[in-house]
Amino acid sequence: MRTQRERTIRNMNLHICARWECDDDGWPIVRPSYAVPERLATFQVSNNDDDAFCHFFIDDYRFERIWNKPERYVPILSQYQGVIMPDFSLYTDMPYPMQQWNHYRSLALTQYWQDNGIEVIPSLNWSDERSLGFSLAGMPEGGTYAVCTTGCISAESSRNEFIRMLSLCLERVRPDTLLLYGRETDLGIPPHIETRWYANDNHERVVRNVGHRDRSESH
Repeated sequence: MRTQRERTIRNMNLHICARWECDDDGWPIVRPSYAVPERLATFQVSNNDDDAFCHFFIDDYRFERIWNKPERYVPILSQYQGVIMPDFSLYTDMPYPMQQWNHYRSLALTQYWQDNGIEVIPSLNWSDERSLGFSLAGMPEGGTYAVCTTGCISAESSRNEFIRMLSLCLERVRPDTLLLYGRETDLGIPPHIETRWYANDNHERVVRNVGHRDRSESH
């Protein structure tokens, strides 16, 4: 039976990332990846996507379980070729301490997975310019990075702000390769950075399901 201290440690997930495994400011340290996936697949508990990298570009509630029971999902995620770093949301209307906690969780899980032999590609996430003071903490320089554009570039104002913030991120982390998840468009990415686009598989799945339902109803 676990002691009260052991239960507290596990409840806070201190067993997957201890203070001495972090940088001087307490942020878990992510190692670079140089992988370039052929395909990305949305996280799900049972999958047939062992030829793909798993991503978490979905609503937080759909993958909160990976934080609540981290050990349980190591063998599940190991079935994929690799994983994109989880991006617990950083919303502009969130208090900054809450945003920092979500970034910490993303880093801690990434470090934990890397320590367990899973290939993990870092992902970029932010809320506003001030958030870059912590949302790039613990992140490596160079290698491959991923970013999700879904819902960020539909309106001209949000598109311009996304391009500006992405540019600031790229200046700091200096990736060799950038993986972009969403509708392909010109984001002014410097030519020395190799880019690769991946279609939003959630959107494609919805379109297929709607099309199938429409055909069924027509018979």
